[in-house]
Amino acid sequence: MSKWKSVLVITLVAVSSLAAIAFSQSSGGVLTVAISADPVGFDPHKTSAYSSFEVLENVYDTLVSVGDDLRPIPDLAKTWTTSEDGLTWTFNLRDGVTFHNGDPLTAQDVKYSLERIMNPDTGSGAAWRLAAVKSISAPNAHTVVINLKYPYPGLLTKLGGYKGMAIVDKKTVDDGTINTHPVGTGPFMFVQYVPGDQVVLEKNQNYWQEGKPYLDRVVYRIIPDETVRVTSLLTNEIDWIDSVPPQRISELQNNSALVVGETSGTSYWYIGVNLKHPPFDDRRVRRAIAYAIDRKEIAAAAKWEAATPNDGPIPSSSFYYADIHPFLGHESLAKAKELLKEAGYPDGFKADIMVTNFYPETVRSALTLQSELKALGIELEIRVLEWGTWLNEEAAGNFDLFVLGWIGNLDPDDYFYAQHHTGEVFNFTGYSNSEVDTLLDQGRQETDPEKRFAIYKQVQDLVINDAPYIYLYVPNVVQAWHPWVQGYSTRSDEAIRFTDTFIKK
Repeated sequence: MSKWKSVLVITLVAVSSLAAIAFSQSSGGVLTVAISADPVGFDPHKTSAYSSFEVLENVYDTLVSVGDDLRPIPDLAKTWTTSEDGLTWTFNLRDGVTFHNGDPLTAQDVKYSLERIMNPDTGSGAAWRLAAVKSISAPNAHTVVINLKYPYPGLLTKLGGYKGMAIVDKKTVDDGTINTHPVGTGPFMFVQYVPGDQVVLEKNQNYWQEGKPYLDRVVYRIIPDETVRVTSLLTNEIDWIDSVPPQRISELQNNSALVVGETSGTSYWYIGVNLKHPPFDDRRVRRAIAYAIDRKEIAAAAKWEAATPNDGPIPSSSFYYADIHPFLGHESLAKAKELLKEAGYPDGFKADIMVTNFYPETVRSALTLQSELKALGIELEIRVLEWGTWLNEEAAGNFDLFVLGWIGNLDPDDYFYAQHHTGEVFNFTGYSNSEVDTLLDQGRQETDPEKRFAIYKQVQDLVINDAPYIYLYVPNVVQAWHPWVQGYSTRSDEAIRFTDTFIKK
């Protein structure tokens, strides 16, 4: 197919990091940034909160990483080789890397970290990323060998596309400080966390990338209110904000005193449906909702013009996108009512929908859904929760419906396995389809891109039509900062990296 290698196209609106070419990198200074919520723990192997990874992205390193083009690049491993059968991967570590506490990084640290993620007792949300791993060994201090159960084309992106795969110091696990005072090998060192106020990082003077980072400190101010975040940026109290309210994107783009970075995203936003709660265990009910809603209206309410309506998880820019649209463009209230009647709910029913003020777009989406589903006789009660409470309720299964996004998607396996495979840790809907499970297991092992595409096309067809997740839209990633913040660019995978950032006033 001609779309092979197209991956995901990144487009920056306004000024990109290339503007830094006009300036010489300057060392020193404090970058003050605004994030939307408190971190929910600092143990990278246990937390799943984006608010935590906004910080941890700059504290920890991974064995490999992904560049701005989302392709694997060296990180703690400077090189790697693969056996002819694809079952043995050998990684060669950099010399002279140390943790923030002075401990030297060795292959044993890598082995320990990856095995800790794989250990069910850890409860890591990243364990599914290593399902193909048979064993890990460290034959010497600078070599890590990963043996696989089967050839796994997505291994490098699994190891490097998410800081939940961070390499940690065992001492911090043993003494219990990993969740309160993280110690990594990354560009910045953790200093302080004041709940509801700020997180402070300082420069790692011994960082393995010579001369970096340039900044002395990064101060994360916790500002949940999106209006206050923008006001703080406009009044120069803040240098950078992690998101821009969609209704204000045009305003900020037209402000010559600011830079707005906007890129097409790789995430999907959706309604999660609790299949353990009747009537949502009935496929006809789920499909009725999928037919009744107007995704264009929801996307506009949630993100204004900064989102593309979709009824599947994979964006059209991906090689693995399948042009399957049973609901988008086929919205039908009559069809929805017919399905509800067949399911035994001709007059509708009452249900709750769980959203969080950490992501204001979920609240706006729910208000639109509440209005749209009234026509179907479905009365939605909107539960607006703080982020930490929301996560606890999701994990406990205390919801009928919820609205959220799934971010950090690079490989097609990322879009499906953790949320759709039977029994996986992030499968909060309780979805179980043996045919989907078989296909997902095959997709992980298939190395031929054309055959792999065919597998994931079948997955998309089955999952979209089963509707355990009712997909809504693919959003853009939009951030804003002052022109004196140089060497930063908005990434489609939503990773926030300040390694190359510097202040030039």
